[in-house]
Amino acid sequence: MNNNIPQVKTVKLLFVAMDERQQAMFKMAFKMHSTTTYQVIGTDSSERPEMVIVDGDGPMGAAVWQKAKTDYPKSVVVFFSKRPPMITAPYLSKPIKFDTLFLSLRNLLQGNGVWVGNLANGQQGGAAAANGQQAQPVAPSKPAQPERAAEMRIPRFDPRRGLLGRFRELLKQNKDTVIVFNEKPVLAVFPAIQRVWVPDSKLLESLCRQEQPDIKVKIISEGSQIQERANATVVSCMWQVAVWTANGRLVYPLTPASVCRLKQWPNLTRLAPLPESMRLSAFLTKTSVSLNMLYKMMPLDMADILNYIAATYLTDYLAVSQQGAAAADTAAAAAMPKATRRPAPAAAGAAHDDGDRTEEADAPKKVGGGLLSRLMKRLLSK
Repeated sequence: MNNNIPQVKTVKLLFVAMDERQQAMFKMAFKMHSTTTYQVIGTDSSERPEMVIVDGDGPMGAAVWQKAKTDYPKSVVVFFSKRPPMITAPYLSKPIKFDTLFLSLRNLLQGNGVWVGNLANGQQGGAAAANGQQAQPVAPSKPAQPERAAEMRIPRFDPRRGLLGRFRELLKQNKDTVIVFNEKPVLAVFPAIQRVWVPDSKLLESLCRQEQPDIKVKIISEGSQIQERANATVVSCMWQVAVWTANGRLVYPLTPASVCRLKQWPNLTRLAPLPESMRLSAFLTKTSVSLNMLYKMMPLDMADILNYIAATYLTDYLAVSQQGAAAADTAAAAAMPKATRRPAPAAAGAAHDDGDRTEEADAPKKVGGGLLSRLMKRLLSK
């Protein structure tokens, strides 16, 4: 089974009609991002930007956006402004929010977050999923009202559906079965020995990305030799299938307020590698925390956190509670070394200052002394 997770490529980005202060804010945010690399290029560059962000608050905002759209027809051209545009365009609202910016950019690159403007009938609406905006009707005789700030809407997926859902159902049965696609075996499941056979990992990954793949299940007849081909454990396969299915989304029924803690440390040497899985495991082994607070405290990409949460939840490594988020977050913030926290804007900085704690005071408990203890201290203070 292929355990390699594709790495996110460098994203080339161009600013248009944006002042130096706004550009500096973006560049400061990009320095905090440890997974995806955002490379800002100039208008004189010979390289094509994947994304163009146009400041639409100028007097010719819509016209500047239209020109950029013409100049860069193969790029995602984003309308960046305080209010939703009157035109249909990928929309990023001002001011930028450091805790939701990267998920917004990721959604925009994937074709989401398009605001639909229609002046003809006096209505404004749109998906605007990247910014959590709600479509609001505007009466023709009244000016449009300013949008209220909204929380980031994190996309979710239902693990009871698709190939993942079928895989979980088959594990509850006592029969050996195989999932097939176009009469081709995709995943054979042997619950009695807790092993699986994955004949084609690329096909399996492709089907995991689909919401409703056209798959079927067949019973493996007794005496079949297919069990001898089992090439992975149920846990390692479920971990990988969960990551492919999640694809940067939150697993249902968890919410951003769900409190999570690892029941035990996953055997990461036998599981598909995930970015920053060691740091997340070290933190969640000793601390209960809500997903909201986890993202604020750990300087990691939202998609990486959500993929890790999906993998640990669906392999039963993760204990989840829907209550006590406030108390858990307070305790987690007090136990978190300053060096590990996500940098915050100056206005919010005081809320995260918890005094002069030492690394030794915050070191993981009950993990033994010596080399392992020192390793976990380094991971948490990295």
